[in-house]
Amino acid sequence: MKVIDFLHNDFSIKNNLKIRKIKLLICSALLMFSFAIIGYKTISLASINKANVKYFSTKKNQQSFIVKPNRGNIYGRNGEILATTVKVHSLNINPQEILNKNETIEKLKKIFPQIIDQNIRIKLNTRKKYVNLLREITPQEHVLLLKQGIEGILIEPRDKRIYPNNNLVSHILGGTDIDGKGIAGIEKSFNEQLLDGNDVTISIHNGIQYITEKILSEQIEKFDAEGGAGIIMNAKNGEIYALTSLPDYNANNYNNIFNQNLFNKATKGIYELGSTLKLITAAVAFESENVKENDVFDVSSPLKVSSRTIRDFHPLNYSLNIPEVIVHSSNIGSAKIAKKIGASTQLKYLKSLGLMDKLDLEIPELGKPQVLKDGKLLTTMTISYGHGIAITLVHLASATATIVNNGVKVKPTLLITNSNPLNNRIFSKKTSKKMKSIMRLVVSSKHGTAKKAEATGYLVGGKTGTAEKVNQSGGYSDKKNIVAFTAAYPMNDPQFVITVMIDNPKGQKFSSGRRTAGWVAAPVIKKLVNRISPVLNIKPKIKVSSDFTKDLVKYKIRGKKKGANL
Repeated sequence: MKVIDFLHNDFSIKNNLKIRKIKLLICSALLMFSFAIIGYKTISLASINKANVKYFSTKKNQQSFIVKPNRGNIYGRNGEILATTVKVHSLNINPQEILNKNETIEKLKKIFPQIIDQNIRIKLNTRKKYVNLLREITPQEHVLLLKQGIEGILIEPRDKRIYPNNNLVSHILGGTDIDGKGIAGIEKSFNEQLLDGNDVTISIHNGIQYITEKILSEQIEKFDAEGGAGIIMNAKNGEIYALTSLPDYNANNYNNIFNQNLFNKATKGIYELGSTLKLITAAVAFESENVKENDVFDVSSPLKVSSRTIRDFHPLNYSLNIPEVIVHSSNIGSAKIAKKIGASTQLKYLKSLGLMDKLDLEIPELGKPQVLKDGKLLTTMTISYGHGIAITLVHLASATATIVNNGVKVKPTLLITNSNPLNNRIFSKKTSKKMKSIMRLVVSSKHGTAKKAEATGYLVGGKTGTAEKVNQSGGYSDKKNIVAFTAAYPMNDPQFVITVMIDNPKGQKFSSGRRTAGWVAAPVIKKLVNRISPVLNIKPKIKVSSDFTKDLVKYKIRGKKKGANL
């Protein structure tokens, strides 16, 4: 009987073992199948394009959101990074998880001595479950926090916009808010494109921008001026290689700056730029049927119009032709030319040159010109030499480029275009040729007002402008000036326009107290031309050949006659 029981038990054990093996095989098969399904899902999800990945919240919210790529970079014309985004860590805390607030504050202050005791106590005494303590911490601070073992600490990654060149190009780049949204400059104008992860390349040349800022800054300091602005622009397609406004600011600190440094003097500020506007008066005169090229204008005595008396800084006791009016910068001569042109013709050309409208430039900080349009004779006359018309420096650069670009309108741009899409002719080629000749004489003639702009071998031409600064009350100050110079070079075939402005320079001992454009602004042009030309591969002409002279008109400029009262 015992033998039978033993055999029966042995059979049961073997049978149970078989059943267990079968169960194990079935479970293994099920697990392998599950892993296969999970693996397939994982591979499928991984293959989805990153830009289209969606993460869904719980059914309770029934909302979805898209993980967006990093904000795009901003590059200069030669591929330099001007703005980019990096990952940093922010320090946050849940006040509800803190056991001992005094102890927590002491631990935090050991790592972050800059934390103000009162401020952090206010944050830790809130009922909120999420409070930001610091927008950014260093990796070393991160490690120290982990060692302290502070309860409730939340260290989270976030995007930070950085500008590697600090102040350089700051007014053009603008800035972003704490949420990474563009709020000024290129950052604002191209916000959607940048948010989508697309890069933007602008026309600014880092090297030329730096040279412009340095030379202009040195001159502002030299003449104890309030500030200034400068533009270097391709004379044919309008690409801006440098655009600076001084004083400037560090773009990395945009949200902490609330002073006048943020104001863009080159594109937002509107100024009466004085006699630089005489270039437009002369060009319109050459185009006008009301003025003949051989007309002369008596400038020997002041011109009284209504309640105003128009005078010249350096009076001459004879009549001047149009080139001489510009080279000597005669207000009286310019006013008489404008009278013959007429108000309607003058305003028509100002409009066609874009000097009555906001610029169509790729940043939002743009100033709208102010132009008197009452049609009165006095207004027409004063506009001819830059009073009664306030424009931005970029407006002046654009008008200058149009005059020297065979009369075809040049549209300024902060993007790389490689060609000028406009085919809008404002002046004839014949007028442009005359104007280039006159502009060259303003610099090269011994009677010109811009002799200090002469850069040997580079054939610079242009026009000075000195205007009394407008007071807040609306009147003019005889103690404060705006000085400007708009130039182009080389004048036989202008490649670049350089336009600068300096705000309220003070007369110095070395300048014998003088603070005019010829003394303050013109030397900036000379320095810029000498410094940027090798970068732009523009070589000087040691000898002026006939190829140059054939492209310009030869005008004889008379100087002071004996007996003239200066």
